[in-house]
Amino acid sequence: MRNRALVVVALLGAVALAGCEGEPPPPEPVEMRWVEHPLPPHPGAAGRTVLRDAVECGEGWWVAGAVFLDRPTETRDTRPALWFSTDRERWEPVPVDARTYWGRRAILNSIACSRDRIAVVGARSGGAHGNPRVTTFWMDGETLVDVRAVFTQYGGVSATNVGPVAGGPTGWLITGNRTSGPGVWFTDDPREFVRVEAEPGLTDDGDLESLAQGAGWAGEEWVVVGAGARTGRHLDPDPLAWTSPDGLTWAPEEMPAADGAQDVQRVTMLDDGRLLAVGRSDDAYAAWVRDDDGWQDAVEFGRIADSWRGAPYVASLAVTSAGVLATVSTGDHYELWHTGDGQAWQQVEVPLEPRTAGDHTMSVAAGGGVLVVADAGDGGHVWAGEPVSP
Repeated sequence: MRNRALVVVALLGAVALAGCEGEPPPPEPVEMRWVEHPLPPHPGAAGRTVLRDAVECGEGWWVAGAVFLDRPTETRDTRPALWFSTDRERWEPVPVDARTYWGRRAILNSIACSRDRIAVVGARSGGAHGNPRVTTFWMDGETLVDVRAVFTQYGGVSATNVGPVAGGPTGWLITGNRTSGPGVWFTDDPREFVRVEAEPGLTDDGDLESLAQGAGWAGEEWVVVGAGARTGRHLDPDPLAWTSPDGLTWAPEEMPAADGAQDVQRVTMLDDGRLLAVGRSDDAYAAWVRDDDGWQDAVEFGRIADSWRGAPYVASLAVTSAGVLATVSTGDHYELWHTGDGQAWQQVEVPLEPRTAGDHTMSVAAGGGVLVVADAGDGGHVWAGEPVSP
């Protein structure tokens, strides 16, 4: 073990100040201990490791990313890479047998768990127009393999983008967008996804242009979150949500809007059954909670950078034994934030806050512990985190 660091949640990041009438008190400080556990090289052509996402699933933890080749060719400069650990300390590379053209070049961007199995979404830009070419992966025994799909499954003339994958007790749901509006891909078997496109509950109505950003399981239904704007108000979108009992039929769900541009990007279910969604609100981040009375007004926290290196966004959201953790990009660098109830937020110090750039990221995963993966362009980093008892 190396790079052991003891860090404390920074009180300066709290959104609520003690003594302010009508505002919640600041949460109790959470003390965390971080230990870095280096990943071994992934077997195959040598290169720099890049990490994108992590999840606890089955008998351990999975970290997904890619290798940027030291000796790229005119047609290939990356290959997919995956690692597994039973304890977040000792990591082993997972064999990858990618047989499709774009699968052999994919960067594994998103990974999710359902019923102790993983599904992975990867992509690599290329082709005549340089668009991302999406490939999904699943575990065949102890080997990660890619799924052969027709071009129109994730691309084609109605394509817009393909986003992250989420897991639930009934399967996996990929969130994305088509020219008709939000679209999703659902499956109970990671060897094949069903594309849901132009479904009446998701399709834009001609005056509303909406964008789906992420999804999660909400106990008895799937929830997709995003934003939308009416004609002439494209710079002032409002938060939106959609729900589905089966991943196939959908209905819009109203969320409270505020002045300025708002965009919901990640959603998760809290231990008490409420939903927590996190996104942007003008020049800050925002959190929305859905309880028995529906979605409540957003609570703002943090700040977006005055000047951007890349678009600000919420990279990940995870429920942990110490509360909820979210990683965000300010447009200048990545940060880690903590909340106990979705109302009061504090920034958490971490050993590395990568600068926002094309190959940089930070993501948090949780379950029987906390795992943070980060990439600052110098190879991927993995830290196991544990709350320190008072």
